[in-house]
Parts: sequence; structure tokens; C-alpha cells
Amino acid sequence: MNKAVDIVVVCKANPEWLQTVLGLLRKEGFNPTTLEDLSGAVALSGCGKVTYPISVAVPAEEVSGATSVLRKWEQAQMPIVLGILLEAVALLFLTWIVVFALLANAGTIMLETEKDTEMITPEDRTEGRQRWSAS
Repeated sequence: MNKAVDIVVVCKANPEWLQTVLGLLRKEGFNPTTLEDLSGAVALSGCGKVTYPISVAVPAEEVSGATSVLRKWEQAQMPIVLGILLEAVALLFLTWIVVFALLANAGTIMLETEKDTEMITPEDRTEGRQRWSAS
């Protein structure tokens, strides 16, 4: 006779991290499961990709150990996430500096461009016609 097992949700995993979380818990000796029906691997890749967080649960007696493992794993991931965020902020800051520098010098850039290109005036056209007809 099978005994009913109480399960408790220990985290909600994004689809791209789900296999990592399940693998980590299994490696540490826990028995994780998902509450949502994922319909196999098709739900995790391709057009039918799951886009909402998926509930990961373990038996009630494993909750404290599983949450401890997940907490340590999240803390190990923080330097990676912070590094990516810092790089993104630095790139955004550099982009804004370039944009503001271009905007601040737009008038000067336009004046130099106008000096380099000669404008043909109506007088120049008349003068040019006279030179061609005289030859």
C-alpha cells in the first residue's frame, strides 16, 4: 500500500534554469518534482516553450535541506549576475557619453562639413554658362 507524501514548493524556477535546479537537487540526494505538467522536453524547447516560472517541490521532510542547497546555489550565482549587470551599466554609460558628446558638438561638426562642400549659387551657374559659351 502506497503512503501519501506531502510535498512543499521550495522554489519557482525560470524555464531556462529548471533542469539545472532539478539536477542540483537530485545530485544532493533530494527528490524534486515539478507541479506543472511540462509534457516532456517539448515544453522546454522550440515553439512550445514554457515562459512562466515553474514550481519545484520536494517531500516535506526534505524542505530545509533543499532550501539550504538552493540558497547556496543562488549566492554562488550572484557574482556572475552582478558582473553582467556592471558590464551592461558601463556600456550604457559609455554610449550616453558618446551620444552627448556628438550632440554637444553637432553645430561645430555641421559648420565644418558646410565649409568643406562648396555651395553652388545661381551666380555660379550663370558664370559657368558664360565660360562654356565663350569657348
